[in-house]
Amino acid sequence: MLLIRLVKRNILVYTRDRSNIFFSLLSMLIIIGLMVVFLGKMNADGVVNLLKQFDDTRDAVTDRANAEQLVILWALAGIVVVNSITITLTMVGIMVEDEAQKKLSSFYVSPVKRSVFVLGYIIAAIVMGILMCTLTVVVGEAYIGITGGTILTLQAMGKTFFYIILNVFTSASMVFLIANFVHSQSAFSGLSTIIGTLVGFLAAIYLPMGMLPEKVQTVLKFFPLVHGCSFLRNLFTEQIMTDTFFNCPQELINGYKEYMGMTIAFQDNAVTEGIKVAFMLISGIIFIGISAILQKKRNVMSR
Repeated sequence: MLLIRLVKRNILVYTRDRSNIFFSLLSMLIIIGLMVVFLGKMNADGVVNLLKQFDDTRDAVTDRANAEQLVILWALAGIVVVNSITITLTMVGIMVEDEAQKKLSSFYVSPVKRSVFVLGYIIAAIVMGILMCTLTVVVGEAYIGITGGTILTLQAMGKTFFYIILNVFTSASMVFLIANFVHSQSAFSGLSTIIGTLVGFLAAIYLPMGMLPEKVQTVLKFFPLVHGCSFLRNLFTEQIMTDTFFNCPQELINGYKEYMGMTIAFQDNAVTEGIKVAFMLISGIIFIGISAILQKKRNVMSR
């Protein structure tokens, strides 16, 4: 089938170019570097100090160990979402490269609908995004297990895989929409740099949600990335949150979860998991719909 061949071709183009893989993972490497250097310690210190203020008789060593694992799991959720953006962005960049090198024009003269070629790029981006994000979770869980932490249950892993698919679908739809406005490799390279820089802020990874100005928080809550991070963070940190905040009042736990972006609230009402999933699905569908309209206009103009 032609579509399968196109998907395979686009995946091979990505995997054969090591620079593609490196730059698509660059944002993740930056986040890991920042976490190792100072962000991880800063966030763990914040948890320990919060617990100490609540009860200064707690075991400081246990609290420190739990806080460090909590921060690692919190960061892992953000890294998965960042990868869903950067990897699909690089995959969609293959379409821009083909257009700049006039390969698309050669494709379009064949007696095949343009939508088939477009689907080839989108499906390849989704497949590669799912594979790389799943690999990220597996490596992260392996590290947590080796260091003595609690790994996810099979049920939680199944839920994680669903969330990865949802994040990758929404991310691929969004970056494909953006790519419709870019027609040169240099422009796409600049765009990739901007997105790679901003994605950590848009997903509230470099700075927790609670550290941002209130108006910025309100704007970010309308970005699918934030909701994608939210339900992954909740899932990854469910057990360690219980261990870390044992004997703490629910108000303290809820406040911390909102501060760290584990929960999203509008006017003190927490957004449910179902609404987050629906928001991401609808966002992805809207992105695809707009992209389809733009592609249709491009078809008319190219006649």
